Amino acid sequence: MKDTYMGVIVPASILLPIFFALVRWKSLTLERKILFWYLIMSGIINLAATLIGKYWHQNNMPLVHILTVLEVLILLRFYKKLLSHRKKNNLYFGIALFFITLCIVNALFFQSIYTYCSYTRSLAAILLMVFAMNYFAKVAAESEDIKIITFPEFYFNTGIFLYYSGAFILFIFSNFTLINIKSKDDFLIIWCFHASLIFLMNILFSIGFFYEFSNR
Repeated sequence: MKDTYMGVIVPASILLPIFFALVRWKSLTLERKILFWYLIMSGIINLAATLIGKYWHQNNMPLVHILTVLEVLILLRFYKKLLSHRKKNNLYFGIALFFITLCIVNALFFQSIYTYCSYTRSLAAILLMVFAMNYFAKVAAESEDIKIITFPEFYFNTGIFLYYSGAFILFIFSNFTLINIKSKDDFLIIWCFHASLIFLMNILFSIGFFYEFSNR
């Protein structure tokens, strides 16, 4: 049952927000289209990683390194459109360049592309949690009477925050668990929790896209 949940149900859940996004594609704002491409990118890489690791029995860690870089770059673009009113904002460019550099250094000297990149994934989680909290603070400061739950971006941002805040502990201790946990059942429980975070994020993304759809 756990294999079905993590191997079929959770990966398939990404199709729901993609469907709602496609239904209203022409009316989506740029930041919502960016999230759509984030879902497409994530879905393709995770599918490829599953095929390579589970069915072809090859090391799929290089794809995790690529996913880490791309998800940060795409979500930085999302938050730039969401939080910054300036066309040019060197802060986001600087963070992106800094993160890419750290990923390269990490892959060359600390965690090769054939091992899990727990350092950079942990840093990615911290960065995205900070931006998510910045969004909540920005909306709260704009008006006391604002109904934040009426914004599709609230659900997108909540999904990002819950996933990366919950997954942060898994990322930072991932190498320790891989070495020290010998029981397959214990290992599955840990990554079942991670799969549940992905599932929750996909559901919240779906609500965001559906909310946008239902209010047109």
